[in-house]
Amino acid sequence: MATDRIKVETYLNETEFSRLKELSAQLKLSRSELFRRLLMNSPLPNARDFEAAQAILDMLQINADLARLGNLLKLALDEPLSADLLRKYDDLAATIKSTQDELKDVVRKIDRTIARGAK
Repeated sequence: MATDRIKVETYLNETEFSRLKELSAQLKLSRSELFRRLLMNSPLPNARDFEAAQAILDMLQINADLARLGNLLKLALDEPLSADLLRKYDDLAATIKSTQDELKDVVRKIDRTIARGAK
């Protein structure tokens, strides 16, 4: 299939090439796309947005793990327990819920920060 693209070759020293690879990895762009955007003065993605998005995914994973732990705790509560152990389970459930709420607040804060940066 024919293309209207023209191949451009360039020479870089090792330091320049290393920087190119590093930058393209940070921005999640191919080297060609990075050159194209720089040449056309197009905006580059913000590397911080990728870090923030990964942080959100990590926190959502922790939240899911906490939810599974809470469900296992509920299953354990179906078994006959002493009053002392039941009180400990209640405290643990409250701590899990509190941690989940904190995680959700942090995710919302990061999400608002990303949304402001995109404008």
